[in-house]
Amino acid sequence: MIRIIVFSISLIALAFVLYLLFNKRQKPWNEMTEKEQRTKKIMVASGTTVFLAGLLATYFLGKKK
Repeated sequence: MIRIIVFSISLIALAFVLYLLFNKRQKPWNEMTEKEQRTKKIMVASGTTVFLAGLLATYFLGKKK
């Protein structure tokens, strides 16, 4: 059960990152201010980190001793 929850959170994080990368209503990178670019980088890095952490947690929760 916990494995399913962790995997679900991981997939939500992946969807968040993909939404940030491919949203049609966003400005092009060169039109963003420095603050907007930094915020976008942090959000993408955070979503990617949560996704990878979720995958690792799912993998290690599935291992038997």
